[in-house]
Amino acid sequence: MTERKKIAIIGGGIAGLTFARCLTIKDYEIHIFEKKEQFGEIGAAISVFPNALCVLDELGLLNTILESSGQFKTVYLKTDKGTILSKSEPKSDYPVICIHRADLHSILLENIDAKLYKNYALKDLSHLENGQISLLFDNGETQVFDAVIGADGVRSVVRQHIINDGEPIFRGYNIWRGVVKTNFDIGYASETFGKGQRVGIVPIKDGVYGWWATCNEVYMQDDKPETTKEKLNRLFGDWHYPIADLINNTEHILKNSLLDRKPQKGWTNGNITLLGDAAHPTTPNLGQGGCMAMEGAYILAKSIQKYGLTKKAFDRYEEIQYPRSENIVNESLKLGRMGQLTNPGLILLRNFAFKVMPSSVAMKMIDKYFSYRVTSLEI
Repeated sequence: MTERKKIAIIGGGIAGLTFARCLTIKDYEIHIFEKKEQFGEIGAAISVFPNALCVLDELGLLNTILESSGQFKTVYLKTDKGTILSKSEPKSDYPVICIHRADLHSILLENIDAKLYKNYALKDLSHLENGQISLLFDNGETQVFDAVIGADGVRSVVRQHIINDGEPIFRGYNIWRGVVKTNFDIGYASETFGKGQRVGIVPIKDGVYGWWATCNEVYMQDDKPETTKEKLNRLFGDWHYPIADLINNTEHILKNSLLDRKPQKGWTNGNITLLGDAAHPTTPNLGQGGCMAMEGAYILAKSIQKYGLTKKAFDRYEEIQYPRSENIVNESLKLGRMGQLTNPGLILLRNFAFKVMPSSVAMKMIDKYFSYRVTSLEI
């Protein structure tokens, strides 16, 4: 019996878990290394659009995902005082959903055919003469693999050994995020624009909502001497309903800075390649970061199933995934700049453009992302 080849996935997030589930043939033994003490995701919401739901459907997880999520059929763009700038109703063969990141992660992790390692932070990796890759972890342990998938996020250690393009780029604004159980159900998603500030609201399920708020600030600016809620109430307390209620009733609020990288080819070196945010980190303005991770995971897994652990497999993966990811990263960056405007004249122009744009035009712009079906591609 031929010994199975060993694949290491660095990072136990959405990208790595989706790849492991998509690689369905039994020729490979999968090992997933997570640097944290537990496999899990942070307490925030994630939107999953039709272009990613098709992957979850192919994996047989769609019904479970839908049971744990909320659908939004209407999306409003508003001003901070509540004036409606636009209304759109996404339509597709799959719904547009929002789910708690922890729930999505748990569904992907359940009964996964892989060996899991917690508290394994990658320290270094190197090519051996026989083509295998040696991994050195912070705990001093060394393991050898036939291939390595770097799914270790925007600050990827694996990326340093392949592209080595330094630190990710801070885009000038920070984001707070939370998930809260409410006693109301507004039944729609929205994004609200202010001056260098925005708020997004997405329904999860049964009165649970995810929200995020942005503000132009220096990198990881501390909220002190105010508490986080005091600061958020100062910034957003007079914005339209239910923004203040969502913030004030949220128990755990997360904050981080918005980072990405300039799109760059060359994701692979030998049998080491990059996946998800390690390959194409993006700002969240199009809501496509997690979706792209699932798309890329599917393409990479099916390329390996078809071509084996060969240059052809890795080249085909990047050939398909790079152009789309480059477009999304760049478009998301532009949208973020538009959303974070501070010039009053430009803000008026932006809001006017949203107000006069027909919803059919807006949906056509979004559809190029929603209608993509990676499961129908010729790998």
